[in-house]
Amino acid sequence: MAQRIDPDHWDGASVADAVDAALAAANGKTSDGAKRIVVGLVPFDTSRKAVFYVPEEAEFHTDYPAASLPREERRNVFEIHGADSPSYRENVTEALKRIQSGALDKVVLARSVTVDFNSPIDIDAVYARLCARNGSAYVYRVDLPDSLEQKTSSVLLGASPELVLSSDKGKIRSTPLAGSTPRAANALADEEVARALLNSRKDLAEHSMVVKAVGETFRQFADKVDVPSTPQLVQTPVIWHLGTYITGMLRENVSPIALAYALHPTPAVGGWPQDAARKTIAELEDFDRGFYAGLIGWMDEDGNGEWVLTLRCGIVNGSKATVFAGAGIVAGSDPEKEHTETSTKLQTFINALG
Repeated sequence: MAQRIDPDHWDGASVADAVDAALAAANGKTSDGAKRIVVGLVPFDTSRKAVFYVPEEAEFHTDYPAASLPREERRNVFEIHGADSPSYRENVTEALKRIQSGALDKVVLARSVTVDFNSPIDIDAVYARLCARNGSAYVYRVDLPDSLEQKTSSVLLGASPELVLSSDKGKIRSTPLAGSTPRAANALADEEVARALLNSRKDLAEHSMVVKAVGETFRQFADKVDVPSTPQLVQTPVIWHLGTYITGMLRENVSPIALAYALHPTPAVGGWPQDAARKTIAELEDFDRGFYAGLIGWMDEDGNGEWVLTLRCGIVNGSKATVFAGAGIVAGSDPEKEHTETSTKLQTFINALG
């Protein structure tokens, strides 16, 4: 780190001001002529401390080579704890009762599993597999704050399908995902489940909540906002999503980081209304989300950058990995199907463990 950024308050305006000041003080470019950037890791709860810093070096590749998979280890012995979760099904049932009572419209409930190996996990190999197997995802790897300060080995890795905000010369874009279904094994069946998702009243209603919230927030910070009326199908290796490409032009003197904080957490990872969803998450989930379902990304001095959700992820420490996944609960959700959806999402990272 060339410089750690610690604003006075952890809100969008304060963080944006501190980032701008840090970039201005960083003398513009690195020794090899590259632009200075800020990288950041924001927790699910934006009122908590985030990690922002100016790195000593940053490399950008326009022709990034495909990641080569390492030789697969022959004797990776591991055990998964929590793969089947009766408590998660119970939480979904309780959330449905609250939705039926009118307390909220949607809540995203998450769960975690732990994977114990018989030897230390090869983080380089996990990252390479994530890159190789998730070609259209935003793959990330970052030392967690305790790693930065205490030299421990906790590393957050993942392959996120969801862009919260990109900015390129003032043009901004968000691709919220909500409404999903596991993919089928053969091509014909896979096409059928995708078509069913695109016509699912429940999933379309869930998706529209997220799109409406993102569009309204965009209009507070940007002009020429375009919100398509119908979603598109977005695929990952294991699951289909409904996605909408929302665009606009950021107003002058508005930091993309301020907008990112205003957007986060969207109903795609929290729920709606926000306060009721957060209360439900705090009461029902039995773990601290921390940086799971938070934001990770970068920005340069001109405001260009990308911020994605920390999804399809896990935290690796030594021979143990903690893996996270969630599902959006709305009227009409089924506890068993939501459990299956989280199991499918968990596989993105579990498969990458080798």
